[in-house]
Amino acid sequence: MTAFITHCWKNFLRLEWPLAGDFKRVRLLCVASLTTLCLICMGVAQADTTVELQEFKLERQDTALYMSGQWRFELPPALEDALLKGVTLYFVTEVDIHQERWYVYNQRIAHAERHVRLFYQPLTRRWRVSISPQPFNVSGLGMSLVQSYDSAEEAWSVVRRIVQWRIANAMDINLDAKQTISINFKLDLKQLPRPLQIGATGQSDWSIGFSKTQRLELTP
Repeated sequence: MTAFITHCWKNFLRLEWPLAGDFKRVRLLCVASLTTLCLICMGVAQADTTVELQEFKLERQDTALYMSGQWRFELPPALEDALLKGVTLYFVTEVDIHQERWYVYNQRIAHAERHVRLFYQPLTRRWRVSISPQPFNVSGLGMSLVQSYDSAEEAWSVVRRIVQWRIANAMDINLDAKQTISINFKLDLKQLPRPLQIGATGQSDWSIGFSKTQRLELTP
């Protein structure tokens, strides 16, 4: 990074400066150089925490397709500290199923979301986990599951574990056709209060994510 900045600065000093009436081009050049530098810095900072999906399986039962699995990742110290200070964390899992078509773009035949809210109450020393099919900041929030736990281990086991989550209708699944499933998991910064969103953006400790696309195969 130091070599990059030094190289840019030397090139900047070697520029043949225009006449006094032509500073617009110089200003645009400066903005472009600074923008490039900022993007490189952000790219270095935004290294996602390693996330793995274990015990993954898909099962079709009667009228629906269900997904089960276990997220495995280590929570960075900065997030642990934020939780203990009363900051609520939001995690979201999104699943899309597409069917390949040769004559047009692939068709999305199913979409599902699983939003999990984790909150620690310092006064009662209890942990609360809420699960909803849509973001918690959406007005008119529908049905959601809310549970309290005495320990962080119990709460985290619920956050990480997915048990028979309904992701599609059984009639939409056709194994004779070429269908793929895309799974995305992340710490959702958009549901944080605005000041926290600004502070967390670009911070590696707040970048937790997983993304994978594969052929749709059901567990025997």
